[in-house]
Amino acid sequence: MSHRSASNLNRRDFFAAIVSEARSALPSELADFRHRANAMLLKIDYGNDRIHFEVWTDGVRGRIEIGLHFEDGPASTLAYLAYFDTRIVEIKHHLGPHVELERWTASWGHLFESAPLGRLDRPLAKTIASRLASQIATLQPMIEEAGVPMGQREEQPAFRGRWRQRAKVRG
Repeated sequence: MSHRSASNLNRRDFFAAIVSEARSALPSELADFRHRANAMLLKIDYGNDRIHFEVWTDGVRGRIEIGLHFEDGPASTLAYLAYFDTRIVEIKHHLGPHVELERWTASWGHLFESAPLGRLDRPLAKTIASRLASQIATLQPMIEEAGVPMGQREEQPAFRGRWRQRAKVRG
């Protein structure tokens, strides 16, 4: 028998609950998004998977981050950061003063908020979905308005790890 409370969710079910709640909270024109999840995070996009909304459960820091990520190359990231910087007062007015815009690398930045992680259960999923839906409703129209062209993706290196290398040697 599990020692976990019946109200606790595993991450897969937690993220599924967030997706379901966010879809139902969004206007119909924004409810048709793509999503994918792994053990630690949920990503939602509208056609460019490198410009996506993300929910990250950071167990090490005990935080959950909800935000819009720009990972589409240096030029695209810089353009989005500059665009959202010009609108940060408006964004904070709609989403709250705790929302931050941050550049991490030349090709990666995000607009995000962070909260205590807490127990993964339906009430937390509903709260996170509500914040996520607010971000999407506010920021997705701005993404479209910004008109930033898709970034050019870096060429994939020829060497892709031991398995690929062995296949080439043997094949």
